[in-house]
Amino acid sequence: MTSRERVLTAMRRRQPDRPPFDLSFGFSTAQLETFRSRTGADDPYDYFEVDTRMVWPGPTRLTTDFSGYLGPLPPGTVVDEWGLAHVPTSSAEGDHAHLEGYRHPMLRLESEADAAGYPLPDIDAAYRYEPVREAIEDIHRRNLAAMAMLECTVFERAWYLRSMERLLLDFSDGNALATTLLDRITERRIAQAQHYARCGADVIAYGDDVGTQRGMLMSVQMWRTWLKPRLARTIAAARDVRPDVLVFYHSDGDVSAIIPDLIGIGVDILNPIQPECMDPVALKRAYGERLSFWGTIGTQSTFPFGSPDDVRREVRSRIDTVGAGGGLFLAPTHVIEPEVPFENIVAFVDTVKGEGR
Repeated sequence: MTSRERVLTAMRRRQPDRPPFDLSFGFSTAQLETFRSRTGADDPYDYFEVDTRMVWPGPTRLTTDFSGYLGPLPPGTVVDEWGLAHVPTSSAEGDHAHLEGYRHPMLRLESEADAAGYPLPDIDAAYRYEPVREAIEDIHRRNLAAMAMLECTVFERAWYLRSMERLLLDFSDGNALATTLLDRITERRIAQAQHYARCGADVIAYGDDVGTQRGMLMSVQMWRTWLKPRLARTIAAARDVRPDVLVFYHSDGDVSAIIPDLIGIGVDILNPIQPECMDPVALKRAYGERLSFWGTIGTQSTFPFGSPDDVRREVRSRIDTVGAGGGLFLAPTHVIEPEVPFENIVAFVDTVKGEGR
């Protein structure tokens, strides 16, 4: 099988020649330096021959000034196209850039009109998907599967702008500001999903972290009221263009309480299935006829703290259980951090590619 055939076969819950795999969120900076020194190569995805490549929209032509929403910012701050300020912190030094601070541009807004007037980016503009189409065509020429990223789909993008505390209070109070903000983000995500489908993406990756490792971040009813209908609209929009496009949904943590809801609105693939808080084998038994599983190899446990033999055993176990009959895509559950021994990465790849058959 080609990589693309393998991904499509496995994620449609049929048995591939071996489970597909990738490196999930990729390597931390220190891990990438180790990779380059150990292999002499630059690109881990090419070197390890993973089965997917990711695509994102092209850059914006807008030059929006968010200073009126953010105020003075410390040196080194980067403001993204949504207006979120990424602020350097002592925890973000060196190899922990995902521990940076945020300055939320909508934190002090009060009214529905404020939310309606906030300058959102042109993520829905057609010109931003011209390079996406070309990238997907190139990926397909290489017989790889193209995965189009729609990460931080609605909830995460909204709380980045508003702050998590204020947004959850808005949900609790029924604040019209939150309704307007979420609806405006959703409309852009609908257009983005349709662009991806037209460009020929094999998998469209949606995602909002709504779980903690002890359960949902909010009540299930709150999720169903505020987030489920909007996620459903973005999925339906892609399927209106391409009925057979695969829908991938990412949330860290334990989201088992909403899995039936996710299946009901069209999710095909759940990621990352953190084994520290979700049992991949139990999920396979309960939902394996309707849902595929992407991830399952723990970056809080086996990858950093196990031996290469531990990694091999976990991969074999996943293949024998979750992979039976198809429906398994093996990957780390998050970024491969500096603490992970390089030998464990090699053991993961070698076991999938070798014994996976």
